[in-house]
Parts: sequence; structure tokens; C-alpha cells
Amino acid sequence: MKNIIKILCVAVLLVSCGDFEPVVYDSVNGQTGIGFTTASSSVVVPQTGGVTATVYVQATNTSTSDRTFDVSVDEASTGSSADYTLGSLTIPAGSFEGSLVITFDNFDNLEDLITYKLILNLALSSDVAVVGSSSTTINYLKYLICNDFTLTLNEDGYGSERDWEITDANGAVVASCADYGCPFGDVTGGEQNTADFTLADGCYTLTIYDSYGDGMFDGNVTGNYTLSCSIITVAYGEGNFGASESTEFCVNQ
Repeated sequence: MKNIIKILCVAVLLVSCGDFEPVVYDSVNGQTGIGFTTASSSVVVPQTGGVTATVYVQATNTSTSDRTFDVSVDEASTGSSADYTLGSLTIPAGSFEGSLVITFDNFDNLEDLITYKLILNLALSSDVAVVGSSSTTINYLKYLICNDFTLTLNEDGYGSERDWEITDANGAVVASCADYGCPFGDVTGGEQNTADFTLADGCYTLTIYDSYGDGMFDGNVTGNYTLSCSIITVAYGEGNFGASESTEFCVNQ
């Protein structure tokens, strides 16, 4: 039976090889193949000035002149073509790498709290092969003014070991665990504790403490924490981070 399976596998491989021309990896004389180097990226569109996103491709060979390739917008994209302006996908002469710049500058056309997707596909001629990814996705959303934060603590079984504080750029404590019911109790399997507070525009540091030194992991339950403002997550951690973990973040900066 094993020999029959091997024969079938060889037959499938032979058929597959006959259906496609192999890509020759020769930097000078080989077939041209290109592909996106990043599958996805994200941008936030400001109220004024717009923002650009740059996606990159790599080629299997070089050329003595600039090369320009076509891209198409996938029908699965959301939003509107009025949201962005596509540049040209160009690989400079003598280079293996090229780029495409997309400009997002239609702030008023975007809805609050909605993440849109722009999916770009390589539209290549038959003599150009795809090497890597043939598509890339850019997630974009409207810049959100947000000051009302929620810290969510999904505890391990030892909530009594937890402490936290938020300090401003001058080191002053602006919010702390003591203001929201600390110390918590020990609950088998863990429990969820939350704290809601408002932060003025500026930059801060969130520090989560564990008095035992094993973070949010008690040997059985793995806990985590999230600091967010609406759809914006500015800090996240989980498991055994030791005695403390700090994250710097800015509000409306």
C-alpha cells in the first residue's frame, strides 16, 4: 500500500510540474517573478494632511531600466475608491526591490469606529510569475479622539498579587489599582476586574505588578490585561511577565 501511495504522489507531482512553467532564479537572465513582501499593514487617517502607506515588492531579477507593474483593487475591499489615491508600482533599474505608495486623505468620507480594508492584487502579464504573495491588505481607519479608557484584568487564580498604576510624563501617578478595589481576592480559575478612567491628552506609562513574581500565571490559569480606548488598544500583556511589566503610550498625540 505504501508503494502505491508513493507512485500516486509522484504522478501528482509530474502533472503539477507539467501545468506550470518553473521560475528560474537567475538575477540577470532568469524569468521575472515578483511578489509583495508584506501581507498586511495599517494606517490611521488624520483630519488634515492625509497619510501615506508604502508597500514593497521583491523581484527575482534586475533590469537595466525602471520596471512598472500593474495592481488591481480586489472586489472584497471595503470603503470607497475616493478614500485613497494609488501611485505606481515601480522597481528601479538595477534593484530587486520596488514600492507602491498609497495616499489616504479623505478623512470626512470615513465613519467613526470603522476599519476599512484596501486589498491590492498584482495584475501581471503572462510572462511574469508570482513569487511570494500576490496580494496585500491595508487596513485604514479614521483618526479617533479618545480619552475614556478601560483597563481589563483577566486574572489568574491569585488576584491578590495584582497591583497597577498609570503615571504621566512627569512620573506623577494619575490612576492606580488602589482606587479601584485592590487588593483583589483569590478566585480559583480567575476573575475579571475592570477600571474606567479618563486621561488628558499626553503621554503615560502603565505598569502592572505581581507581588509573587510570576506575572498573570499561577501554574494553571494564564491571565492577561488590556488597556483600551474605544477600538484603540494601547497596552496588552499576558502570562508570566515576572514582577512587573510597563508600557508607554500617548493619548491623542
